[in-house]
Amino acid sequence: MIRIEDHFEDVLKKAISGLGLKIEDLARTTGIQYERIEALLQGEVDELSLRALAPLLGLSADKLIKMAHSKWQPNIKLPERVALFNTPFPVPGYEAMTVNSYLIWSGQIAAAFDTGANAHNLLTEVEQRGLKLESLFITHTHLDHVAALSQIRDAHPKCILYCPKKELLSGAFALSAGDGLNCSNLQIKALQTSGHSPGALSYIVTDGDLKTAFVGDAIFCLSMGKAPIAYQEALKNNRSHLLSLPEKTILCPGHGPVTSVADEKAHNPFF
Repeated sequence: MIRIEDHFEDVLKKAISGLGLKIEDLARTTGIQYERIEALLQGEVDELSLRALAPLLGLSADKLIKMAHSKWQPNIKLPERVALFNTPFPVPGYEAMTVNSYLIWSGQIAAAFDTGANAHNLLTEVEQRGLKLESLFITHTHLDHVAALSQIRDAHPKCILYCPKKELLSGAFALSAGDGLNCSNLQIKALQTSGHSPGALSYIVTDGDLKTAFVGDAIFCLSMGKAPIAYQEALKNNRSHLLSLPEKTILCPGHGPVTSVADEKAHNPFF
């Protein structure tokens, strides 16, 4: 089980940063002592203070408190023809960071989504299953999501690389929101989920009645990617393009465990 990426204090910090607020602003508006808000941001649970802060930050107080008490955990099983690869990507101050990449296949044709920090396990899966890696889709070009790009391209030089039009990579085909293509029987459509990064796309893959969305850092289980510059854009895109999908749609994020549209609507404090 991959641990949930963010704690409740991370949600608070992302909302405060996105709204351009300071602790002084929140203390003055709510009457909560500055030190008490700082303690919340360090992970100290105080339900009364959380209930006072949540409305100012556009967060659900009930969902935030449940998150603080670890009241809910996701329980989503990936389809048989989807594989998740979770690789370490330590950064200063967050040595425990990991990043996800994914592989989905139909027959012997496969598509990958993001590269993770190391593609060894993904490439091994392709080889052991006798798959042809036909395409690689990049959700956004932050380093942790493209770190193993050369590793994949060296192993599969005929694999077609796709990336967002506003975040171009050398040798890649640029995609815009609404673009669609097929990979064997898989129907793949690009959705606009910028905010965390300037041109980020999510990819919804339809296989019969099953829908799986590879969302990068647009949304996480119980959280979303930080968006200090385009916070409202990120919220709007998540609501309009991801949480509007059928509730059974599986959401495959760049960090943390897989989740679903229904779970995020029910439990994510941002929505």
